[in-house]
Amino acid sequence: MQGLEASLGLRPEEICVCASHTHSAPAPHDLGDGATGVAQFASSLQQAILDVGAAAVAAAKPGRIKTGVGEVNIFRNRRTRGEPNLVDRRVPVIAAEDSETGELKAVLFGAGCHPVTLGYDNLQISGDFTGYAQTQIEAALPSVTALFFNTTEGNVIPITSPNRDALDPRGYCGGRYEDTRTMGAALADEVLRVVASLGPPGSLRVASNRKVLSLEPNISRLQPDEIARMLETSRRTLAEFLGDDLQRALPPGPLWSMASAIVVRQALSEADMRRLMIACCRYLGLSARAGRTSPPALVEVCVQVMMINDIELLALPGEVLVEVGQEWARLAQSERAFVVGLANGHLRYLPLAAHFAEPDSDVRYETVTAMLRSDGVDRALKEAEVLLKRLRQEAGV
Repeated sequence: MQGLEASLGLRPEEICVCASHTHSAPAPHDLGDGATGVAQFASSLQQAILDVGAAAVAAAKPGRIKTGVGEVNIFRNRRTRGEPNLVDRRVPVIAAEDSETGELKAVLFGAGCHPVTLGYDNLQISGDFTGYAQTQIEAALPSVTALFFNTTEGNVIPITSPNRDALDPRGYCGGRYEDTRTMGAALADEVLRVVASLGPPGSLRVASNRKVLSLEPNISRLQPDEIARMLETSRRTLAEFLGDDLQRALPPGPLWSMASAIVVRQALSEADMRRLMIACCRYLGLSARAGRTSPPALVEVCVQVMMINDIELLALPGEVLVEVGQEWARLAQSERAFVVGLANGHLRYLPLAAHFAEPDSDVRYETVTAMLRSDGVDRALKEAEVLLKRLRQEAGV
């Protein structure tokens, strides 16, 4: 963000950087297993983002913006296993056209679903179904650059994916490119339908504001003896399943992949899978904290609210659960209020305090691995409500 601000001469609230999410691309950071080329890839990726931003600003010209909302029914809530199937079917669409020629130049669209039709067993680089949707939109509209952002993907998967819990690595393998095309085509078709239905652009309304909050991390109030007990319990569980391989898994670089391999190879039951993977989560989350006497540092959370005509966006730095998007729409009192996830940072999963209050929250992936304390996202939503009211007042809405 700082590099973009410096190179483009823009204020922080005028920039939002977000990711689409894929399990079929190189990791931009080394997880501890000494993967070669990670540093070079991360550097090239960062420079590419700066270059794209600079090119976009340099090529800016007068335009008009049209907005619409579609709907698809191709998602499943993996936290509930689809019963009930709590998902956000809405597809926000923002189309930009050249003011002089009226030619459509860009289409920005969103959807709330993990792009995981392809998983860790696929070794080819892919943008998954969202990338396929982009190619289909651009093929149908040759003058257009298609751009995607994820909304509330945190507990949602494609209907083509195995109906597995978020912890279960068997939910992330066995995908086919046919699934990518099925999902991507359905999304692209709906975006194209919405674009074709858009009427003349109305008066332009674009505004943005942001605030950085300092919030407590999830483990901030755990005492050293409690952390030690949890680590020892996790270590015993890991040893039960990994045996002599445990020492190779620690320090924890390859721990997750080794535990996942056990689940797949041994076809573990749901209960044993959960025991092993939760132990893995706890060990990875607490091992760095053990032995430290000072409290963990507060976490900086960027909360950004953007208005684009009648669409009101809340950008949050992580994988946002569906219920967070519902709460944002309620606070905004608008069916055209959306969350932009994985924006301006990544703080893992972003559940509500209500998710932490559920009786099984201590064995749920989204709450166990959450970086923020249980009230963190609720506080971010309240701040976003204040920012939105301010933007509306300034816009005379």
